[in-house]
Amino acid sequence: MKFRAVMIDAGPMREFTNIVTTISKLSKECVLRIASDQLYFIVSDENSGPAPPILWCEIPHSIFFSEYQMVGLDEQHKDIYLGFNSGNLARSLITLKSAKTLKMKLTKKQGPCLTLDIEVPSACSQQTRQVTHDIPIVVIPRKMWSDFQEPRTPQPDVSIELPTLKQLRTTIDRMKTMAAEVVIRASAEGRLTLQIKTDMAKVSTRFKDLRVETYGGPIDHSDSESETQINEDMSKVCHCRVDAKKLSMFLSADSISHNRTVCSIIHKKLVILCLQTEENVKLQCFITGIVY
Repeated sequence: MKFRAVMIDAGPMREFTNIVTTISKLSKECVLRIASDQLYFIVSDENSGPAPPILWCEIPHSIFFSEYQMVGLDEQHKDIYLGFNSGNLARSLITLKSAKTLKMKLTKKQGPCLTLDIEVPSACSQQTRQVTHDIPIVVIPRKMWSDFQEPRTPQPDVSIELPTLKQLRTTIDRMKTMAAEVVIRASAEGRLTLQIKTDMAKVSTRFKDLRVETYGGPIDHSDSESETQINEDMSKVCHCRVDAKKLSMFLSADSISHNRTVCSIIHKKLVILCLQTEENVKLQCFITGIVY
C-alpha cells in the first residue's frame, strides 16, 4: 500500500484543518478511508462497538491536493483504511495556518505512520523550515471494511435547510445546560422548533420561512408527544428527540466554510445533519432518536 498527497494552497489547507478539528471534537478515534477519488473521514459511536458510522465526511482530492497518488491492497480492493487518534492529527495541523506546503504520506517508522511534512516560513529569515509529524496509525484489515461503509437510511419524512449554524449553536449550548435532550420538530411549511422540558420549565425556539428540501407525506401523530400549534397542521410535522450534547458537537462545524446545511428527520427515529461546502465537501452526522 502506498499513499502520497501534496497541498499547496492556503485556502484548502485552512479548510482541511477546520474539518479535522471539527471531527476531533466529535470523537477521539477516527478512520481515514483513502480512495482513488476522495478521502473519507469516518467516526463510529465509541460506546456501541461495531455499528454504522455516526459521522461521514467526504473530501474530493481534486479540490484540495495538487498531487495525489495511492496504491491500495490489490486490484480488487483498491482502498486503504487507517485508524488513528483524531486529536493527534488535529494538533499536527495547527501549523498549517501559516504553512507553504503540506505533504502527507504513509511511512513505517517504529510502526505504521501517517507522516506530515509541513513547510513553514521562518520568522527571522527568508528561508523556510520543515516540520514533520509522525502520527501512529492502525491498518484496518479487509474483513472489517464493511463496518465503515456509508450508512443506508430510509427516505426522510422531512428535510429542511437550517438557519446559520452559529445561531443554532448558541441556542443549543444554552439549552443543554438545562436539559440533556432536545426535541427537533420540522414542518412541511418551513418551520423548525427546538424544545426542551425540565421540571421547572419548557423552553422552545422557533425558526420560520426555511426552505423545505423534501417532504414525505402525512405523519401519524396518534401516539405523539407533539403539541399542536395555532394554525399548524400536525400531519405535516415530524419530530425526533436527540442527545443535546451530540447536536451541539455537530454545530461546532460552523468553523467550516459552508453554503448550506440540511436537517433530515425520520419521524422519532433518526436525525441526519448534512453540511455541504462550495468545494463539494460533504459532512454528515447521524443522531439516533431517543424513544421512551
